[in-house]
Amino acid sequence: MKPFHKIIAAFMAVILAASVAGCVPVSVTKEWGYKYADKRLDKEYSIGMYIYSLYQAYSEAKTYAEKAKGYKENEPFTDLKITDGDGKKAVAKDWIKEKAEENMLKVIATDYLAAKNGATWDKASIKAAEKTAKDSWDMGPYASYGYYQPIKDQVEKFGVSEESYTYIAGDESVKQTALFDKLYAKGGLEEVSDKELTDFFLKNYVDYSYIPVHLYSSSTDASGNAKSKKFDAKKIKKIKGELQAIVDELSDGSTTLDKAAKTCEKKYDTASADEVKNKVSTKEELKSSNADIAKAMDKLKNGEAKLVVVGESGDSPTAYIAVKNNLNKDVKKYINNDSNRGTVLQNMKKDALTDLIEKTAKDLKKSSALTINEGAVNKYDPGMFYEKPQETTAAAAAAQ
Repeated sequence: MKPFHKIIAAFMAVILAASVAGCVPVSVTKEWGYKYADKRLDKEYSIGMYIYSLYQAYSEAKTYAEKAKGYKENEPFTDLKITDGDGKKAVAKDWIKEKAEENMLKVIATDYLAAKNGATWDKASIKAAEKTAKDSWDMGPYASYGYYQPIKDQVEKFGVSEESYTYIAGDESVKQTALFDKLYAKGGLEEVSDKELTDFFLKNYVDYSYIPVHLYSSSTDASGNAKSKKFDAKKIKKIKGELQAIVDELSDGSTTLDKAAKTCEKKYDTASADEVKNKVSTKEELKSSNADIAKAMDKLKNGEAKLVVVGESGDSPTAYIAVKNNLNKDVKKYINNDSNRGTVLQNMKKDALTDLIEKTAKDLKKSSALTINEGAVNKYDPGMFYEKPQETTAAAAAAQ
C-alpha cells in the first residue's frame, strides 16, 4: 500500500510542467542545507534537497502566475502577485521560498515521525523505490510511454544530485507508507478497527454497475483522425425507449444485469457483456469520473436502475444503464480482503497522516533542534530557474 503515491506523481507532473535553465550557483559539494539533531533524529539534509524543493515550488508557482494579472510568457514572473490553490495571495518569489521551506520541513517531519513511532521498512522496498527514482532521473517518469525527459536534465544543472533527488522521490515514499502502517494498520499504534473501517466504507463508498451505449457512430478521416457523428433525433429516441424498457425490467427484477448486458451487446455499440461488472469505489471517485452516474446513485435504492444520458448536446452522446448494487452484501468479506482493506484504510486515514506531517513540520520549525544553513540556502534565488522561451523559426524569420 502506498498512500502517498499520488503526492509523488504530482511532484512528477510539476517537474514536467516547467522547462528552465540558466546560470546558477551550482553546489558541487555535499553541503548541508538543513540539520536536525535530538535524541530521536540526528540527520543532515543536503543543499541539493533544498534546491529540489525550491524547484518544485517554482514550478507550482508558475501555474498560478500564468493566471495572474500582468503575466507574460517571455518575462520572469517571480515579482508578480499570485493566488495559490488555497486562495493565499503573495508575491511569487516569497511564496516559492516559503513553500520550499515547507517542503523541506515535511521531509524532516516524516523522518522524525518514523523514528519517534518506530516505523520500519525492508531493504527490498527501498531498493524498488530507488530504482523507480533512478529510472525517472535517467529517462523521465513517462519513458515507458515513449516520452523521454530525464529529471536530471531538469535539475542537475542547478545543483541537485541524483542522491538528493532519490531521497525525496524514492526513500520518502517508502517511509511515509511504513509510518502509515505503523500508525493505522492492524497492530498499529492507532489501529483502525474493523467496525470503524466498515462504518467508513458503508458511508463513503458505492457499489454500482453500468452498461454504456453509444448514441453516435465513429469513423476515421483521411488523416487518420477519429470522428464522431451523433445519430439523428429519431434514432436516439428509439434507442432511449428500448433502453428505458431494460431499465424498468432491471428495477422490477424481471431481468438481470448479465442478460441486459448481452442484449445490449447484440443490438448496440457498447461494451462487451463480459466487461460489465460490479464496481466499488468511493463516492468522490465516481463523482470525479462520471458526475451524472454519481448523481443517479445518490437517488437510487439498492437494486434500482436508471437511464443516464451524458453529452447529449455534443457529437458523441452516451447512454448508460446504471444500476445501484447492495453495498452491504458481503461487506465483511470485502473488508477482510487484504488488498481491499488497504485501499479503504488509505482513503480513510490519508488526510490524517498528511495533517500529522504538516503539524509536525510546523512544530519542528520552532524547535531548537533544527538548524538552517542560511548562508547556503540564501544563495539560491527562485529567479534562477527562469529561461526566456526561444523564438520559433517562423517568428525569428518574421522579426528580421
